[in-house]
This record gives sequence, C-alpha cells and structure tokens, in this order.
Amino acid sequence: MRLLRQALLVVLCGVPAQAQEVRPATDRTYDRIKPSVLTIQVHSGDAQAKDALGSGYVVAAGRIATNYHVVGAYVGDPDRYSIRVRNGAGERAAKLLAFDITNDLALLEIEGLQAPVIPLAPAVPPPGSAIVSFGNPQGLGLSLIEGIFNGFAEKGFVDRMLLSMPLNSGMSGGPILNQKSEVVGTNVSVMWLQNSLSFGVPVAKLLPLLEARPLLLTRDALRAELQRQLVALEEDASSKVLAPLTASDRSPRVVVGGAEFDRPPELFDCWNQTHVYKDEGVTKTSYGCNLQFTPGEESLGEVGSVELLFEHFASTKAGRWGFYGALSDHPASHHEVEARDPKNGVFSAPECVAERTRAGELVFQVHTCLNAFVKHPGLFNFDLVATSLSRPDEAAFVGLHMRGFRLDSFASVARRVLQGVRFKDAR
Repeated sequence: MRLLRQALLVVLCGVPAQAQEVRPATDRTYDRIKPSVLTIQVHSGDAQAKDALGSGYVVAAGRIATNYHVVGAYVGDPDRYSIRVRNGAGERAAKLLAFDITNDLALLEIEGLQAPVIPLAPAVPPPGSAIVSFGNPQGLGLSLIEGIFNGFAEKGFVDRMLLSMPLNSGMSGGPILNQKSEVVGTNVSVMWLQNSLSFGVPVAKLLPLLEARPLLLTRDALRAELQRQLVALEEDASSKVLAPLTASDRSPRVVVGGAEFDRPPELFDCWNQTHVYKDEGVTKTSYGCNLQFTPGEESLGEVGSVELLFEHFASTKAGRWGFYGALSDHPASHHEVEARDPKNGVFSAPECVAERTRAGELVFQVHTCLNAFVKHPGLFNFDLVATSLSRPDEAAFVGLHMRGFRLDSFASVARRVLQGVRFKDAR
C-alpha cells in the first residue's frame, strides 16, 4: 500500500512531497547580493582602456570597499588616472575616500548609487565554516564561489584568512560572506600555482576605513599619506623581525650543514635542502626563509619584505686550496640588485660597497647594495650577501634582502644575523 500511495503521488503531483525541489540558499544569496557587488576599473586617458580591474561591494550608503592594489595606480598619479565603477545599473565615476596599504583595502564613494548595503559580521566565523565569495572575474560577470574558512595563515605579520576556494583574477576586492549573508572578509589574493587556495582580509580591518577622515585627492596629499603608511608598516615589520632576534635570552638555533644560525622568528616561512656537487667536491646545505603576505605598492613592489638565506659549504676533496675559488662566483648568484635609470623617478641607482668585517666569531666578506625610494625619503631596498673567511675547508654564507626599510632597521637586522653565525664544532 505504501508503494502504491507513493506511485499515485508521483502521478498526481509530479514528485513525492519529500522530494520537491528546494531552491538552494546560494541561489537566493546570489540574487540578493548581485546588485551590491560592482566591477572597479582604473582608467588612464582612454575611457575604453582599463589599467586595472577588480571587484568591490557596498558597505554603507554610497560607499564601496575594495582592495588597495586595485586602485593603487590612482593613488600614485591621481592626475592621470580615474576610478570607474559599474554594475547592472550602469557605470559611473567613483571617489577615493581612504586606503590601507598594509591590509590591502580601499574605500570608495559613489554619488547616487542605489544598491543595498551588505551587512558586516561582528567577526569571522569559526574555522571549518562554510562561506561564499563574490566577484567579477575579468569583468565578465558576477561569480559566486563556495568554500571553507580555515582560520588564519600561521606565517607572516599581516592577518590573512585562509580559504579553500578558487578565486580568479578580477575577484580581488569582492566580499566573503558567512551563512547569514554577512561580510566576514574581502577577497585579496590566491596562492601562485595553486588552484583552490585563496586568501582574504578579515572584516575587522575594514572598520577603521569606515571611520577615517576622507583624503585630500591631490598628488602631494596622497603621496604624504602613502609615506605615512609606509613608515608605519616599516616600524611594525621591523619590530616583529627584530624583537625575537634581540631578545635577552639566547635565540633558538638552526643547524645548516656544519654551521649554526639564530633561527628566524616564527612568522617566517622556511625550507631547507642539501646538494652535492661531485665534480667540484663541494656539499651545499641551504636554509631559506621569507615573510608571507607581504604588502605591495603599485610602483614600489613588495614593501616590508624580508628574505633570509643561510648556507653552509664544505669541501669534500683532499685538495682544498681551490675551495674559496669555487665560491667566488656564489655571492653574485644571490644578489638581487638591478641597474636603475637615475631618471626613473621610483628608485635611485644602486649604491654598493664591499668590505671585510668581523661579526661575532667569524670574519666575513660582505657585499651590500641599496636603492633609495625617490618619492619616499628615508626608505630603501637593501641587498646583502656575506661569505665567511675563517676556515680553509668550509664556509658559512648569509643572504639578506629587505625591501622598504630604514637604514637603522637594516643595520640592526644584518648585525644580529651575522653575529649569530658560528660553526658547530666551535661551541
């Protein structure tokens, strides 16, 4: 009888009551959110030619949140560039209100915008929560991507939400929503060569922009604000790198081949490897570290960035007289200095110095270069490579690259790093 009753229901109603189609929550979310997600374009001269493209969303009446890197060209040259925003209702000009280079956020204002505000969540959801992300990949149309929030990335000094979802180019600046359709974050980036690992900026980082005083949109005023933020970023990065290295208690050590180094702070992402060069009779062990999620600026590239490389070289042949000759070309392979046209207006031409110096227990041959930030006095890119000269059959090598730092910050880090090098049998 039960099977007969179910069969009659199928004939009379089309489907059993328990199998009736239910419209997915994502469908309803898509329809509701669509008018509030916009395409952000930065133009230079020709209104049909885009210099940059991203996404944004309505966070308050007439106000749009997006990424700093989407509008960074405008910040650098407001006389040349303009910001345009479009959705289903058309395209119109937008005004920059505030930006945050560290957290890669910007706030825009649009007069006459008629679009619902997407509410902000009080906090990010617990790790493992389902989320959805919106954006306009390549400006082709609104896309919704479902994924999982996995908490925060453990490396780097900038907070980044770790997302299991494949964000695409052009979705930068779009909203990340919880199951209540509240904003918990903003799309910001993807992991290179990964197709389903993406990152977001937590919603709390947006609140200061909503309360900030609107910017004066002249070239000088925007440059001054960028300078202020770059200096604040440098101070934050320096303190987080230096504090563990200069702590009163002895820093933990890392063994790299036959040498020891002060272990970089936990905010660094590190890896190691060993390679044997049989023909040269040399074994090289490497330990490299860098800061993840380093902020970037349109013309300057990465800022607040630190890379460290520790290596140990050991001669494996009885005839050791040519050991340092074999190492003579190695420092140049890790120099990242580029020749610069003095008229480029962004970086000065490199200034370099080579010297022999004692640091801690070892004597090093040190090569150091710097490029000054032309428009931001007091900030530099630094490039240091150092090879120990204390032993005939083994050597310790250090590479240090710092971008967007002051001279005293670089000197403090370089001094502490070199002083922390020693050979294992010298304890």
